[in-house]
Amino acid sequence: MSVARQNPFHRSSDLSSHCFLRSPTSPSLLQTSAVDNALALPPGLPSSVLFLCVCQADCSGDRVQARSLCSAAVTAMKAAVKKHGNDLDMTALWLKNVYLLHDLLTQHSLKETLDSDDLVPLSMDVSDLIRALSDLCIQAYQQLLSITEKRLQSIIVPALLESENIPGLSASTVKLVTSRKRSGSDPRLVAGEVPTMASVLRELGALHTALARQDLPRTQMEQAFHQLTHHISASALNCLLLRKDMCCWSRGIQIRYNVSLMEEWLRSRGVLSGGAVAALEPLIQAVQLLQTGKKTEADAQALIVKILTLYTPHSDLDERVTVNFIRTIQGLLKGHSDGQPPQLLMDVRRVFPVTFPYSPPPALHAKQLVIPDSLKISFLRRV
Repeated sequence: MSVARQNPFHRSSDLSSHCFLRSPTSPSLLQTSAVDNALALPPGLPSSVLFLCVCQADCSGDRVQARSLCSAAVTAMKAAVKKHGNDLDMTALWLKNVYLLHDLLTQHSLKETLDSDDLVPLSMDVSDLIRALSDLCIQAYQQLLSITEKRLQSIIVPALLESENIPGLSASTVKLVTSRKRSGSDPRLVAGEVPTMASVLRELGALHTALARQDLPRTQMEQAFHQLTHHISASALNCLLLRKDMCCWSRGIQIRYNVSLMEEWLRSRGVLSGGAVAALEPLIQAVQLLQTGKKTEADAQALIVKILTLYTPHSDLDERVTVNFIRTIQGLLKGHSDGQPPQLLMDVRRVFPVTFPYSPPPALHAKQLVIPDSLKISFLRRV
């Protein structure tokens, strides 16, 4: 037996549980985060306030006002993301708000509320706004990565390949050709400061802190650090393949130790399982090859020939790679070749797919929101 569904917008209990705010104008409301202490606000507060005001207008039967407010919110968020193109913390803040508003609109769309007696559906079609917010999520996410990659770019090689965190291992046996100072180097480095793994971990930590402060899902953190770990690994490996002075036993130990520091950092933050391990594997395999014996005839990849050709002994602990051994490896590789030229260098600019899975937010009530006086939005009041 089918039961007619009651119009939820006419139930006073629903109105009282969802709509406590009244806003006379949407432009004023969109300034809720335009304050100096925006980062101190509860995560997602701007989107929560906006959504409740949309609900208020929609439940009151003013669909035009509700639609206008919702559209203005999306436009304002686009402008905010663009404005903070170099600010890691503010970009993370707006990513959180865009993501939350996306999920709130999805949760209260007609499609999602068909099988629910608890949710109050919006009477208007917001599918186009949901798609716009989905695109904006990706844009803000990519902006976060771009900011961090720019900060890392000038310190990856000096930190991973050149820094010596195991004192005395190679200082007396090999003189490294240090990387040239690049234009646009990170201005935050103190004059004369040599980049180390601590510099790399500091930048990764800044991103992790920004994401954690906004209470973004663990899956987003894992995807972000998967992408960044690939960027770091590819940049370091490509440079290793082009630097003959790096291809020796002692340098391999130093690099492996530096990589292990990053592995431990990722593991301690719980973001190592999102693909970061696989991203580090090519670099780890390369440095392990520098550390192992070179006389066993075993199956190999094209990377082996490149590194063996560059291998340069710098102490009695090293052994020179014979021409016959290299030819043997080349013969083995030829037997396994599919006719395609070997691809040794990694694509630093490779972009991994990112997903923002829909996660139904908990029930939103105005009485639960703590709105600081610093926001200066006295035009909002509980009704």
